[in-house]
Amino acid sequence: MQTTPATTTATEPCTLRERKKQQTRQALHDAALTLVSANGLDGVTVEQICADAEVSPRTFFNYFTSKAHAALGLDTVEVPAAVADWFTEADGRLVDDVCRLVASSVPLSQDRRRMKELLLLRPEMTPMVMQWMARSRESLLAVVGTRTDEQTARTAVTLVMSALTEVAHRETVRGTEELVGRLRAVVGEMGALASA
Repeated sequence: MQTTPATTTATEPCTLRERKKQQTRQALHDAALTLVSANGLDGVTVEQICADAEVSPRTFFNYFTSKAHAALGLDTVEVPAAVADWFTEADGRLVDDVCRLVASSVPLSQDRRRMKELLLLRPEMTPMVMQWMARSRESLLAVVGTRTDEQTARTAVTLVMSALTEVAHRETVRGTEELVGRLRAVVGEMGALASA
């Protein structure tokens, strides 16, 4: 029987230190989202975000690479080593395993309503989301390519990332297992639609 990778999601903190890191990250995200919504990306500095989040500017770059990433709550996607190892050894259906790989690697904001409002209010942020998606795909492709050829890996990752976009628009997801199930359901809907 296939085992699943051990993961910790934002709703499953394991240590006091990890909880404090998550609280700091959330404070920076909240401050950036509020300030960028009100003033636009060019009207906000990292120092202002940090002042509102009550952390030092040096701390900011431990969590986000830019003001835009902080406002959108997007992290650089790096597949955890344990998840990559699990995926490489897994023997389930490729797309099902890619759903679990994505769910275990891609962080989703728990405040999607405000993120949607930000993108409507500040459409100049949309290209940053697209860049983040492209970089995320590349990280995932490196892992998926360990089990299949390049074209199949690209198709599988594109399919599951499209499902992720749809899931993110529909509702809040709590935890990795719920996200895996939602991704598989949307991929199933896409397949049924394609063959109808």
